[in-house]
Amino acid sequence: MRIGIVAEFNPLHSGHRYLIECARKLADKNNGEVICVMSEFFTQRGEVAIVDGYTRAREAVRSGCDMVIALPYLGSVAYGDDFAKKSIEILSGAGITHLIFGTENDDVSVFEEIYTKQQNNNEEEYKKLLKTGLNHAKINSVLYGLENNNPNFSLAYSYYKAIREAGLNIQMIPIKREGQGLNNSDISGEIHLSATAIRNNIDDEKIEKYLSKEMVTDLRRETIASETALFPYLKYKILSLGKEGIKKIYDVGEGLENRVYEASLKAENYSNLVELISTKRYSNKKIQRVLLHILTNTTKEDYKENFSTNNFRVLAVKKSKAAIIREINREGKISLHPLLNSKNSMKFEQDIKVARIYELLFSNKDIFRENVQIID
Repeated sequence: MRIGIVAEFNPLHSGHRYLIECARKLADKNNGEVICVMSEFFTQRGEVAIVDGYTRAREAVRSGCDMVIALPYLGSVAYGDDFAKKSIEILSGAGITHLIFGTENDDVSVFEEIYTKQQNNNEEEYKKLLKTGLNHAKINSVLYGLENNNPNFSLAYSYYKAIREAGLNIQMIPIKREGQGLNNSDISGEIHLSATAIRNNIDDEKIEKYLSKEMVTDLRRETIASETALFPYLKYKILSLGKEGIKKIYDVGEGLENRVYEASLKAENYSNLVELISTKRYSNKKIQRVLLHILTNTTKEDYKENFSTNNFRVLAVKKSKAAIIREINREGKISLHPLLNSKNSMKFEQDIKVARIYELLFSNKDIFRENVQIID
């Protein structure tokens, strides 16, 4: 048995540890392993990772994962289906037999019904609703009954669809989420705080009971990343690209370049910029992802060339399980790289570029010079 987890761990807190513990218990009963694929510098909702990937991966292995593989930028900062597709591709290549995940609603029996409805969808009806200004999440709710107010449940459906469409024999194991909702930022005495609450109250001592001592130490030692620092760099990039340049950026379409450019002339800060661009059709999260693509100059051509890569970096591994890397590489479905060097770095040009932009703002590390974190 090999159990997969898709994660951001931004940062890794008690709720995440509970999920890992559930996976660990099941794996140990069946002489198996727990493999995690994790976003590295930026997240699926278009947010900045609070600390670098090596720091968060180290904590994941300390918490019970056997290995953490970096999800490339183009998979990390993507709408739900692409995020899930790339994550499942990596985990499948790593040989997982089960996928464990947290969700607001652990009854996933409806997924096949939703999938069937989508396969038989009326494209004209979808386009008609799109023209009314509804975003894709809301349309999926209206047409197929996919809950758009339960983000982890929606993401779990994307995992299901990725597994189904690739014809994979992977069993899904839903774990009911406890504690706060995903975007709740209150730090009242919940059994588990959300990652949002922890990030928004990072200097408050109350959050420390939801984090390991090692994670607290790492967070106190590192420069804490946030979107606020992006604004001047982002505004410069928008103005220097101009509308024609923005049009070439990945996920920009249908005149969105005009809204982005005009908003940059008026915005006073990052959150104001997002607010000015967002509409009923374009959610804040969609706009935040687009702004990261602008910041990193990630174009539609970059997506075409790099999304399909089968080369991935290992961020951390348990010392006693390091042989898994060689085993996966022998299978040949994906290629894992514990460190970057002159021979393999050209396979990671996009992520090296993104990493160095992140490091310019928040870190003095260079992933080109970092080795896999080996944890006893």
